Amino acid sequence: MKVYYCDEWSDIKKQPWNILDDRTAYLHHQKHEPYTAVLTEDDKTKYIVNVTNEWISVGFYDDLTRKYLNYDFEVISNNKIFLRTAMYWEYDDVTEDEVSGLILGFHEDGHIAMEKTDFKTGSVEERETSGSLERNWDVFPAFGEYIHLCREER
Repeated sequence: MKVYYCDEWSDIKKQPWNILDDRTAYLHHQKHEPYTAVLTEDDKTKYIVNVTNEWISVGFYDDLTRKYLNYDFEVISNNKIFLRTAMYWEYDDVTEDEVSGLILGFHEDGHIAMEKTDFKTGSVEERETSGSLERNWDVFPAFGEYIHLCREER
């Protein structure tokens, strides 16, 4: 897995904005300034990790560079982060057209809210439940060490 850095990633253009060298990105990390890490495998974008002082988001990309999963972590303390929101999209086989979407919202007390949308029919299903969210906790990444945040099964 290769990593390079930029100011941010454009999902519309499927490319980075303002590529940063490793030293500049490291300084952003040390100063708690926002930056984006792009993780690639075989020259294909696999994960986009946006790092800020208050939150971290992780985008998961398919072979057509479509984001199919996104995690939003909230920074709770200096080293602890909590998965607050997970979003999942299904696409038409070969286009950018979204077929369905699922949003999950999590609270530290175990409360989970879900909203599933079928974009073909327009139907929306909402549910609430509770459960153990131990797997939602993680640690703030060290510079260059993002792969532990890129686990789909949480």
